[in-house]
Amino acid sequence: MPSAPCVDVPPAAGISVRALLVLVAHHPPAEHVQRLSSCLNALAADVAYAVVVNDHRPGEAVEQLLPGAGMTLVQQANPGYGRAFNQLWQQWCAHHGVPPLVAVLNTDLSWAPGSLESLLAWLEHHPDVTAAIPQLRFPDGQRQFLCKRNPTLLALISRRFIPRRLKPRRLRRYDHWFTMRDHSYDQVFRSTYLSGCCLLMRGATVERIGGFDPRFFLYFEDADITRRLAAHGPTVNLPIATVWHHWGRGSYTNWRLTLVNLHSAWLYFRKWGLQWW
Repeated sequence: MPSAPCVDVPPAAGISVRALLVLVAHHPPAEHVQRLSSCLNALAADVAYAVVVNDHRPGEAVEQLLPGAGMTLVQQANPGYGRAFNQLWQQWCAHHGVPPLVAVLNTDLSWAPGSLESLLAWLEHHPDVTAAIPQLRFPDGQRQFLCKRNPTLLALISRRFIPRRLKPRRLRRYDHWFTMRDHSYDQVFRSTYLSGCCLLMRGATVERIGGFDPRFFLYFEDADITRRLAAHGPTVNLPIATVWHHWGRGSYTNWRLTLVNLHSAWLYFRKWGLQWW
């Protein structure tokens, strides 16, 4: 039986921070950890980070991130992305209160010094906005179109199971519309489905809605939480800073993850209602 999660809370209680970054880790490779560690070490002093390690294996690379963290949660179990965030969020708020801003981050990200701080400053000057994602790009500079419209069955089938070379023109146009490429990604615009890989949120609103829905193990948890955040204020594309996302697209190449994705889709449509297209 897996041991209980190990929560490490530094002795200084009641830390007051501008923002909290929550990193949810599941066996990140050493090169990802090294890039991310450099970014975290360059953060402003009033931006704290915390780390959740799911399915921990002693000696893995992610342990390099733990000494500088404001809080860590290391567990042998893997409760999933959203539930892991919730676990750490509850511990942080119990010890330090609700931070003004919180971001949930994958461990496959990197950014230039000052980039996250510029995003935080924008959110501080736009208090009505409840969530945002930055400009996300592959390491080669190619843009990632990670703002979407609410999930539909057609989008799931088209994007998950039909190779682009086999898609009729009408379906390619639909994919273009679903990923909001009818908007300029160089501008701020609203989207009710923001990627959870680098999601900045208003702390009070996250607390108000209860964080992520724990029923989503992986996938669609970002669609669900963005939709709930959007009920309390705009959720937007915020291209004033770039974050590089070393995206593996695991569910496109791993059938086990594809099944997890389909289960999450079923949960989402059962909760919000099935939208065909």
